[in-house]
Amino acid sequence: MLSQQLAQQRAESQDPPPPLSDPTPAPRGSLIDAAIDQLLKDQPSEDDVNYISKSREKSDLIRLLHVHVECNDGDTLVIVDFPSGYLSCAREEWISKRFCVHSEKLLATGSKVFANLLSSKKQARFRKRLELAGEILLQKFIIDLTPSAEGDDLAAQLIGLSLPPGVTDWWTSKERLGISPYLVSGHDDHCPHHDEVPIDCVNKSAYIEQELGLRERLPTIDLVDIETIKSRTIDDYCPIRHRVNIVRLLLAIEGYDLVLNSASRVYTLTSIASILDCTRVIRDSVYTWLLAEPNTEFIDINAEVAFKIAWTLEIDSITRAAFRILVVEKALDTLAAQPPAEKNQYTIFGRPRVDLPDDLQTVIQYAAQKLADRVHQTLAKFRSDQFYEVFEISEYRKFVEAGDIIRTAISTGSSPSSVQSILKTDSKRDKLLDRLLDSFSTLYTKLQEYKDYIIQTATHAVAEYDQQSAYDRDRRCYVEHPRRIPTSIIASNFTDAQHLLTPWFWVYLASYPVDYLGPCYLVDFLTPYVDDFNDRLIKATPYLPHRGSSNKVATRFHLENFRIELHVAVTNLWTAWTSPDLEVSLTRTQHIVLSLSEDEFQYLPLWAGGLNDGSGGVFQSTVPDADLGPIGPGPAYRTGNTVATDTSSICQSDKTPSEASTATLTAGRSVNAVPSNMGPSTVHDGTSVSTSDSRISFTPAASTAGSTATLDRDDSDGYESDDSDEIDEDAWSQVEEPLT
Repeated sequence: MLSQQLAQQRAESQDPPPPLSDPTPAPRGSLIDAAIDQLLKDQPSEDDVNYISKSREKSDLIRLLHVHVECNDGDTLVIVDFPSGYLSCAREEWISKRFCVHSEKLLATGSKVFANLLSSKKQARFRKRLELAGEILLQKFIIDLTPSAEGDDLAAQLIGLSLPPGVTDWWTSKERLGISPYLVSGHDDHCPHHDEVPIDCVNKSAYIEQELGLRERLPTIDLVDIETIKSRTIDDYCPIRHRVNIVRLLLAIEGYDLVLNSASRVYTLTSIASILDCTRVIRDSVYTWLLAEPNTEFIDINAEVAFKIAWTLEIDSITRAAFRILVVEKALDTLAAQPPAEKNQYTIFGRPRVDLPDDLQTVIQYAAQKLADRVHQTLAKFRSDQFYEVFEISEYRKFVEAGDIIRTAISTGSSPSSVQSILKTDSKRDKLLDRLLDSFSTLYTKLQEYKDYIIQTATHAVAEYDQQSAYDRDRRCYVEHPRRIPTSIIASNFTDAQHLLTPWFWVYLASYPVDYLGPCYLVDFLTPYVDDFNDRLIKATPYLPHRGSSNKVATRFHLENFRIELHVAVTNLWTAWTSPDLEVSLTRTQHIVLSLSEDEFQYLPLWAGGLNDGSGGVFQSTVPDADLGPIGPGPAYRTGNTVATDTSSICQSDKTPSEASTATLTAGRSVNAVPSNMGPSTVHDGTSVSTSDSRISFTPAASTAGSTATLDRDDSDGYESDDSDEIDEDAWSQVEEPLT
């Protein structure tokens, strides 16, 4: 607008500039001519691909400085008082703002804050205060959005609006990570040193820049090599930033363009929108900012901040993606032999951590414990003799059945050649069957030894050199050189359980059955024992049940079929753990496994595909499965020998939102709560393997649930229900016994 006004004034001047074809320099003109020349020089060419972005930033600044001119026809007067002495990028001082908006647009946001401010009681107070000050009010409504200067409100807003270090430093990602300056390089709203604010980092060492200057080797500059720049050092909390973004949010409600050119602006606007209860206004814009490639790396590098922003704005995909990172990182701490020394400041791989509100921390901690339980149970199954049964390998199942046939033949002493042979002693038969059983036992033991060997070898494996370099390069985005330890050294101190949350464990486990040059090649390991078993089986076949018998027939062990089936099974397992269907692209977190199951995702809210409906049910221990069966009637739910249900099963959860809540009885008993009237959640595409209770579901499904109506915050916060959780005996007697 300002540029158009200046251009119009110049067009009306008496001394127009010479034509472009005239090589003669333009004569020295007035100050306004000089200002216009400078303004036009700053304007990008329309051929520039960034023309629109540059124009948006300038329009945004001019609109904020002169908002009273832009917005003057609404029925609601908005007041935002500013402290004095603060300059903008245009070198103009920020002054208090009074402008008009439309009350129907404020109410259309669904904000209870705006509804309260526009209520008769609040309006009478605002109007009386201004009338006492001698002001003449022409608008129908008045709202004062000036932040509190004292009290609890100020303290809460200072906490909510204080920028984490990863946000204030994100401007460096323009050069380090190749992110567009129109997403990350914007100046702070209080900008007294506009001309001195750099776009690129100031590097301490030219050698580092030359050595790592290749684009394919991003990040190009190490964090420790970036000089501290005064003009880029902004306060955690700034009263001008606070107020300007209140105005910016009101303009967005009015339908004006919302320019998000820095992480600090995104974070501040999110917090203000939450305070004013109108997060829907900025949700799409923030979502677009987070997903603009390669700015998605903000999620990997600042996972806590991304999680908080997405949770506040109810962006399901970003919430789930950041949640994956935070849960796995927390589970790695839980699975460690000893708690990491600086676990509150840094993750086990060195990523700086940021404090989250208690409610978000609780969600992450519960999910991380569930994941840790699942990892422990998976490892226990790997080490048990059920390893091959878990994968449902038919060749192994037939082998186990052959063992049963052999033992039956020995115990009955029967031979298919004669019914009367049971009364006779056949030393040849006994000798052949005994040798066959010995050979079976030896092969069975060797199969278990092979399984133990490949599991143990996989837990001590390290990533290939090129992959290690890629992991270390990704970690350079957030770990300074003095603190940086190679990924391979960090992993060398992992427990066996921690290794299950690394991709290289699964890569090696899947490769062993086909790596004919490696020490874990199955054929080399088992061939002598398989040949011995098959030879003795052929010799003992006349003394085993034949095809006419009601029993099954003992068959040869086909090693190649077994190898193929095992390879397919562990390959599927590798894919399930290391290649989840991510909601958004995560490119800097490839050194950890990000597959979560429904048991971990259940702690997320309903709108994010979880089961957390606000009742707290997902954080309570659930009732033992009904199929375990009650062992007696009466009011108490009693079972026989059961497994603990307050720890995560490796199997996929079958819980629904209505089943997650439980009613607790006076004696510590609990039953499934009455199903709520909420609609069923919609499960989206996810990969899942359904197994019996004795088997493992190794595929952590990435199912999501459809958004449903959220609880009324005013009704839930501090709400005490008059209904008691206690159930008397008469009521309890009406509860049906579970089906057996």
